[in-house]
Amino acid sequence: MSSQNQTPDGRTSRRIDVKISKDLILFAGQNRPQEYPTSKIQKGLVIFLKGEDLGEEGVGFGLPVLKFGDEAAFPGRSSSRITKEGDLTVVEIDYDLNLASRLAIGNRQIDGDRLYRAKGRIDRLHRDRPPLRRTINLASALLRRALSVETRLAETDSFGRARVVYTISRNGRIDVRVRCWPKEKGCTEMAVMNEQGASSFERFRNSEGLDLLGKEIGPWERTSAEWSEFVDSKHGLSFKLWKTEGAEPFYGREARPGRLAWAGLAHVVPMPSGREFEYKIVLGAPP
Repeated sequence: MSSQNQTPDGRTSRRIDVKISKDLILFAGQNRPQEYPTSKIQKGLVIFLKGEDLGEEGVGFGLPVLKFGDEAAFPGRSSSRITKEGDLTVVEIDYDLNLASRLAIGNRQIDGDRLYRAKGRIDRLHRDRPPLRRTINLASALLRRALSVETRLAETDSFGRARVVYTISRNGRIDVRVRCWPKEKGCTEMAVMNEQGASSFERFRNSEGLDLLGKEIGPWERTSAEWSEFVDSKHGLSFKLWKTEGAEPFYGREARPGRLAWAGLAHVVPMPSGREFEYKIVLGAPP
């Protein structure tokens, strides 16, 4: 493991790594240069296998996102600390949620509260009403093409901070504890994202017998399954989450060259909850 540019309390703004096995490493603590629109987001734990980055556009394991009505706040800055507790490795990441989605034409950002409220409602419809997704996607693509509009993550005043603590064992179990402190009023929910790259993790399975491949999966869907997992068949690797009390589980995957490349599972927790949210991730080989 490595840590550089440490603060007096042992934290670092540089990347740190946790070795699970000879070939499997988890990186955390710093985003990486990418061409994706989400590249500004400070990531959670990202999988490297045999030197290959399997994260792509995915935001990693345990990344907190705060929702304020129709607006989402993402982590744009982070500091990390890594310690050993016997056979366990503990990674602690503090996030500053200072990024928000903004529309732009060329180099000019488009402002307007009504516009962003409308965008938020459309995004919510896209998530909650699967039959409307095809129509929304087509209309959005046509509008963006006609007006040369892009969606970008822009730095804003901080919406709050979050702390995520990962306790990682050598057998591939990751216990995750998340807590957020919103600065702004009106925080409605916290989404805890667990994403890796779509190119590697192309298969979805759950305890209800659902078994989907590639484009069959689609963007975010609710699930009531007791467990869900994504599988990387090429490398013989999977990540699995269980349904957790107090949270609504989602799964999804999108792959569009140069723009989207994520596959993931999410817990959505009502806010303010006033407590830590805890869950586990298990890395393993598919059957």
